[in-house]
Amino acid sequence: MDQITLNKKAATRIIILFLLVQVLAGVIPVFLPESLGTIGFLTPSLVLFTLGAVGMIAIEKRFHMHFPFEKPLNKQKKDVLLWGIAGIFIALFAQNLASIVEVQLLGSPMESQNTQMLVEVVRNYPVFILLIGVAGPVMEEFVFRKAIFGMLIEKTGGIGAAVISSLLFAFVHFDGLLLVYSSMGFVFSWLYFKTKNIWTPIIAHCLMNTLAVIANLYFL
Repeated sequence: MDQITLNKKAATRIIILFLLVQVLAGVIPVFLPESLGTIGFLTPSLVLFTLGAVGMIAIEKRFHMHFPFEKPLNKQKKDVLLWGIAGIFIALFAQNLASIVEVQLLGSPMESQNTQMLVEVVRNYPVFILLIGVAGPVMEEFVFRKAIFGMLIEKTGGIGAAVISSLLFAFVHFDGLLLVYSSMGFVFSWLYFKTKNIWTPIIAHCLMNTLAVIANLYFL
């Protein structure tokens, strides 16, 4: 089986797994007894997203998912780590710039409803920072960067793949802040392509989400 076929199979499975996790995370709590309360409602999401993240890593390994522009992690661990950390600040800059445009020119709300809701969840149940800061970002990077960006880049070019994957990334958040999420997605795509490794945007995304929650909890 050639590499293109392997990549297609892996990308398809990663996307299907993502959709399955989203659906189950919304459906399972409906059938749980109300006596379990908020923790019972949220726990399935934590478990499913964690399993989803592990499953996507396993899919990548099983199908040896690799694109021509990528380089192995063991040959550039230092660059991946440094750009992953630097990516936090690049993404924050892009996010703030997009927020100014979106709020001032388009009249969008200043605060992300998703962010505020998740902050409240972590405030009451700190363990859920694992969902927001690790499992969620890992899944999103494998879907929108590894699978979608990776499969599109040879057909649309880097910019086209970044735009399409970033818009899809923004749409799935259902938050009304299209430019804000798209700008973040574009930065993560750039980090992926620049360092040739998916773990760079994963590091940036995980750290950015974690810092955003901590900042909202303790400084805002």
